[in-house]
Amino acid sequence: MKQSIVKFLEFKGKNLLFLNKEGVYWVAIKPICEVLSLNFDRQYKNIKADAILGPAYAVQPMQIPGDQARKMVCLPEEWIYGWIFSIRSESRELVEYKRECYKILYDHFHGVITNRKELLGQKAKIEMERSKKEIALQSNSDFKTWQDLKASEA
Repeated sequence: MKQSIVKFLEFKGKNLLFLNKEGVYWVAIKPICEVLSLNFDRQYKNIKADAILGPAYAVQPMQIPGDQARKMVCLPEEWIYGWIFSIRSESRELVEYKRECYKILYDHFHGVITNRKELLGQKAKIEMERSKKEIALQSNSDFKTWQDLKASEA
């Protein structure tokens, strides 16, 4: 069982740690709560009660500065960002984080609606061109024969 502990990131001067255990990155909850000025006990209770996060969390041994190992409540990295984004709090730090999340989501999805509009416009243009060609082909006797053969085949 391969595992290593690495500095996750530094946020507002606080190190957030994670544990890489068999390819899964487990992120400690308490340091995140401290950085975002959140009550850890309340967040832990909310995580345990959550239908998605409850089954996902685990207590993992984490090496903290000073060579002390402590068991910490962790979530896999894939759930961390959604958990933080779902927290209800007026914490200035959390509001700042959520603002960044909204921007990232916008940047990711922006263009989906405008691209769809563009695609529908292109489709309408193609249908119009195809219709014009079909009308022009109807005056061609070979095309009329082709249509009759196709109808007979059906």
